[in-house]
Amino acid sequence: MVPPDDDNGGRAAEAWLENAIASDPLLGDLLPQLRRLAKTDTPVLIVGEVGTGAELVARTIHNLSPRAAHPFLLLDLNGLSDTLAEAELFGVEGQSGDRAPMKPGVFEQAGKGTVLLGEIGELAPRCQEALVRVLERREAVRVNGTTPARIEARCLASTSTDLRARIAAGLFREDLHQMLSREVIVLRPLRERPDDVPGLAQFYLDMLGRRVRLSPDAEAVLRGYSWPGNLHELREAVDEAAIAARGDEIGVENLPARLRGGERPSGPLSSLRDVEMRHIERVLQEARGNQRRASRILGISRWSLSRRLRKYGMQPRSDAES
Repeated sequence: MVPPDDDNGGRAAEAWLENAIASDPLLGDLLPQLRRLAKTDTPVLIVGEVGTGAELVARTIHNLSPRAAHPFLLLDLNGLSDTLAEAELFGVEGQSGDRAPMKPGVFEQAGKGTVLLGEIGELAPRCQEALVRVLERREAVRVNGTTPARIEARCLASTSTDLRARIAAGLFREDLHQMLSREVIVLRPLRERPDDVPGLAQFYLDMLGRRVRLSPDAEAVLRGYSWPGNLHELREAVDEAAIAARGDEIGVENLPARLRGGERPSGPLSSLRDVEMRHIERVLQEARGNQRRASRILGISRWSLSRRLRKYGMQPRSDAES
């Protein structure tokens, strides 16, 4: 459970992990595992809900490894069409007479670095077969190409879904799962670790340059919230609270309304559809219309959020606005 999006890279991630060991037995166990995995080239599967820190865990492995001087690239497979996922993964061979030049895939772009495949469970079957080839033979064939390209990058993967359930449903290859899960890191959701929330919140405030502290009452509210968006939601919530605060302390009144709760509604009970629509509207308002941020808060993929918006006739914003 490490905080994502740390611009200081592996050094800051490692320092934070080491400082957290004294109060967090889980992180005390995690850091030695990351150090051990950094010394190998074995694929690693990072399992956890959306927002639990899979990206920084992967970055930490990369930055502690001999590959640290080479690129770390993330490809989020969530919401990508089969064709686009194939092109992004393995590249596209330029055809004779085409205006478009050859485009290398993410594994080629990474060189001797590391590739993190986010939400690996969303990968299309034909791409799964090609990924098996990458892991087995260390080579990939570009779209429209015939000559294999040599692959040297290390492959890490993350998932917020149950891959074994997808295997049982015929949606994910058993052999690919075995290759990716030789080493597994499990990240617990934030709601299972309420006592860690104040420390993580203060970490984010310091990292964002917010010179404020949480009041004891505000800390109590943060402990009692369920955090469906996990660390992403926590970071955005305390940043918003810091902007709203006057002085050097964040009070309960500065926290986003959804964290503070409210009076119990009266009147007739609503349908599940109405409840979900209102909740999505509320989260979109909190996220200022940003679908990427809203999907993180809701704990669902951006594709799932877009599907719900279409289902309920709620006008989605364009990608440029989100």
